[in-house]
Amino acid sequence: MRQVIFQSENLTVVKVPGANDDTVFVTFESMRADWPTGRRGFGEDFFAKRGRPAYHFLPSGNHWYQYPEMPEALARVRADLPPGARVITYGMSMGGYAAYRFSEPLGAEVVIAFSPQYSIDRWRVWWERRWRSQSRAVTWDRQPPRAGAVKYVFYDPLNQDRRHIRALRREGALDLVRIYFSGHASITYVNECGLLESAVLDIAEGRFDAPGFERRIWQRRQVSETYARIRRRKRTGLFRRLRYILIEHLLERRLGTGGASDAAGLTPDRAL
Repeated sequence: MRQVIFQSENLTVVKVPGANDDTVFVTFESMRADWPTGRRGFGEDFFAKRGRPAYHFLPSGNHWYQYPEMPEALARVRADLPPGARVITYGMSMGGYAAYRFSEPLGAEVVIAFSPQYSIDRWRVWWERRWRSQSRAVTWDRQPPRAGAVKYVFYDPLNQDRRHIRALRREGALDLVRIYFSGHASITYVNECGLLESAVLDIAEGRFDAPGFERRIWQRRQVSETYARIRRRKRTGLFRRLRYILIEHLLERRLGTGGASDAAGLTPDRAL
């Protein structure tokens, strides 16, 4: 039965029990255009249908979880966890930021973050113009992630998100999963390719193979509307068009059928 275990003016945290208490997910919502009451949490239906216990953080707006009551809410979740449970934090974009930043107070062993941001502080990411927080606070921007956690970060190296990932890598090791031509919508791309369920559950079961996943997602890219849309954008202008034709050709040689094991050396982030 769905339970509210924390509630304030800014934040609601709901718990949805499951049959398997060995692994517990903690999810964080990404940005939204509206914030209806009674909505489901990020991934709530996905985990409930599979009997996976999960806690879901539902904020009141696009404040990037910069709430003074966050320590209390996180402590409430941690105290409620089944003894010995393996904790996985999970989110996309703003939710990925939270999954990464709050992995330490939750004692997470694994982080799954799709297109996470490094910071929302305009002085730290002066080049970022795509979104703004509804909050002026940057309380959690410098909170380090849990050092011992395995951090799976899904993102597009051909998108501006790579600058966030470069900064995150300076804080610690990441297990990068490259979703080429997905833009910021990496999770949508993966879902359109029919691989989101296997990615999340394989990570939960400790059998996820990042290089193999990069190959599979690349070979299925033609079924993704997100891929088609991003690819069209990169065909404008002669130089831009030629550049991405070459990049795609090289990616096909590395990740396509009969290619090499991964795309090592193809993108700048590999050299960092």
